[in-house]
Amino acid sequence: MSQDNGLWLAINEGAMADKIEYAIERHGQFSYPIPVGDYHPRRAELAIISLGVRKPDYLGISIHGKAGTTGQINIMVSNLMPVERLGVAEILAALPKWFQSNFAPPVVGIYRPTPKLWQSLLEILVPNTPDNSFRMEAIQRAFTEANRVGTRNRDGGLAAFERDAIASALQAWGGPTVQRKILRAAVPTIDERASFLACLRDVTSREDPQINHDHTVFPGMVIARRDIVSSVTLTDGPEQITILNCNRQPLERTLGVDLIYYSHRFEAFVLVQYKRMVDDNGIQTYRPNADDYHEKELVRMQVAQQLLEALPNGDSNETSDFRLHAAPFFIKLCEAKASIALDSGMVTGMYLPLDLWKTLIASPGVLGPKGGVAVTWENCTCRLSNGEFTNLLRYGWIGSSEEQTDKLSEIIEEVLQLGRMLILAATEPGTGSKDYRRDNWGRFATEDDLEGSF
Repeated sequence: MSQDNGLWLAINEGAMADKIEYAIERHGQFSYPIPVGDYHPRRAELAIISLGVRKPDYLGISIHGKAGTTGQINIMVSNLMPVERLGVAEILAALPKWFQSNFAPPVVGIYRPTPKLWQSLLEILVPNTPDNSFRMEAIQRAFTEANRVGTRNRDGGLAAFERDAIASALQAWGGPTVQRKILRAAVPTIDERASFLACLRDVTSREDPQINHDHTVFPGMVIARRDIVSSVTLTDGPEQITILNCNRQPLERTLGVDLIYYSHRFEAFVLVQYKRMVDDNGIQTYRPNADDYHEKELVRMQVAQQLLEALPNGDSNETSDFRLHAAPFFIKLCEAKASIALDSGMVTGMYLPLDLWKTLIASPGVLGPKGGVAVTWENCTCRLSNGEFTNLLRYGWIGSSEEQTDKLSEIIEEVLQLGRMLILAATEPGTGSKDYRRDNWGRFATEDDLEGSF
């Protein structure tokens, strides 16, 4: 491993160790509060975890998070792999003699071995086997990517939007627990041009020849295999989630991102167009006139919405057909921030229905001193947050009507021909537990996870 040293975390606290073991088995990760005085946090570092009887159990990646209660900071440990469960005496016997006097892990607490001792510990606890080599390579890629924050792609871009599209689909239909479990277990691929879907673990990935039932996920649509970059299916919950990344053009030659959701339960489409805000003297701002594609995309959505509004309304008496807002088109303005590996949250931003967006950019409140339109957090006060939008989506409060859904299938197929990045996420009935949104203590997890906090 390229890291010079790491963290030894000894928990060994009975009930707490049991809760963490349960969290690892269920979610593949856990969070833990640490006294600030005992921990000099790094953005990401390797950690050996000991849950009981002074024997190491796992190696993983520790990410420091937000401050917890007074004098504490939370860490999240993910990408865990089992290690040799050797007692302290056995480890001492295997260490070179010049390291033995320096090896003194606590019964409970934090211990930082010296760099050379750390490397020796890894050699002992993670012996060189084909299985271990494969797992260590994956951890190394995730660890390296997590520490790249601030070194490249500071402004996010299409790659960040692709990740956000996947995160929002997981948030909407899997809830925060499933979202964190999947995204924090992502392992960057060797090919940096690969789709973010290729980084996900604990999901069913399908290659092009295997993608043969998408017309059942997206009704009325036959998605050409040549347009599909990758596809995954997640079954962790009462609904099965299928996510497709369409359009094979490289990111730098793709016009933008359209995110299309389809809820099987409510038979409704929701379509989102991404727009990136830029830092303007410390203020996150989106200027439509500076976006070469905004006007064309706005016209495309307006024409499609007019077609949908012209359709006759049905006479359904089903409560699942009720919508607070039946127009399916939304704009998402995203801050210019790149996501890094192991981040589980959505990109900070705001959602606006198309009609509200048109009203906003025509209002005097968003005009700058020179008469140009500049949308910011301060002048766009009527908006939906990440959590608000995904909750409305999850429970069918927004989206197309039954009559509109059939027409939208035709419109979406046309979008595939426009040279855009297109992420499609759909749900189908699943067989998972209905309690999949409960946390490690059996409580329902917080619904609004705006920035991926623990």
